[in-house]
Amino acid sequence: MRNRRRRHNSKPGQNLDSFLDILTNTVGVLMFISLFVSLISVGADSIVKTPLASETKKTARFFEIRDNKVTYLNDQQVGEAMDLVVGNLPSCNKPDFEANLSGMQFYRACVQNRANRLINFRTQTEFYIITMVDAQSFTMRYDPIPNKPGENAEEILIADSKFNQVLAELDPKQDYLAFIVRPDSFASFRAAREQAWGKGFQVGWEPHKTEDPIVFGSGGRSIGVQ
Repeated sequence: MRNRRRRHNSKPGQNLDSFLDILTNTVGVLMFISLFVSLISVGADSIVKTPLASETKKTARFFEIRDNKVTYLNDQQVGEAMDLVVGNLPSCNKPDFEANLSGMQFYRACVQNRANRLINFRTQTEFYIITMVDAQSFTMRYDPIPNKPGENAEEILIADSKFNQVLAELDPKQDYLAFIVRPDSFASFRAAREQAWGKGFQVGWEPHKTEDPIVFGSGGRSIGVQ
């Protein structure tokens, strides 16, 4: 009786342990990502407090919040004072031909005279002293008047506060409030923003370093509605 020879498989057996480990890890990562996205979607409305800036045709009315006190820059008053000065400046007409030596000399002297008078521009609002720092670009610096600190979060709530008086002179359909906020003054900013919203105003804001002065150029300052 012949003994049956058993066939030996020369191919090694496949081990699927590594593949299963990779598959398990991949599924776990996908589940974690799915859970994370779901949590963000559910909590998005409560997390995002300040929307992105948007364009508007309304006029920005600027306020600074420093030492938790709100002050109005009143750049409209400054602009009116500047227009008055510019309107009284001599007109400088450049000659048609630069070869006209006497005409060019007169023109350059006129331009220099305008620049000299502009660089000496100085005006004052209720809370600021405004000076010209660059006559070519009409760049002006706003320095707070000493002993004129503005109003804190409680004082702006008073019916006849300066803040409320300014808001009463503005139109929510044409104006919006732009706040320049110092690092120590977010509590008062939130109070002023809530009050502005309650009166129908749109609001924009930007942070400003404590040591940096407020400077407006000829193009104004851009803080979008948020």
